[in-house]
Amino acid sequence: MTFFRFDIDARSRTAGRFIGRVRRELLKAITEEKGEGLTQQELARRLESQRSDINRQLSGEADISLRSLADLAWALDREITFELRRPDNTEGQNVAPVTSTIGHKPAKIIGPRTSNE
Repeated sequence: MTFFRFDIDARSRTAGRFIGRVRRELLKAITEEKGEGLTQQELARRLESQRSDINRQLSGEADISLRSLADLAWALDREITFELRRPDNTEGQNVAPVTSTIGHKPAKIIGPRTSNE
């Protein structure tokens, strides 16, 4: 069996989590509006855009710029809030535990090796 090993650095992990939170909040707002009868076609009409463009953004096939995010919030009659704060780093959620108490760098936890190594 082949295993793929990769190390996600703190920068990539932070960016990925932020993008995931933004996308989840956006999809949550759209789901709430769908309950009220909003369709992607209507959303595209409000934004004077194509439904396919909206679909690609919402499915993750296309990046959403800050401007596009602001436009989507406007079309959904929602307010965007944003906060920069210091993180609460706790073990778990891809934060490796410190494995040394004598001042060395923490060990990298990469994952299992294949039997061919």
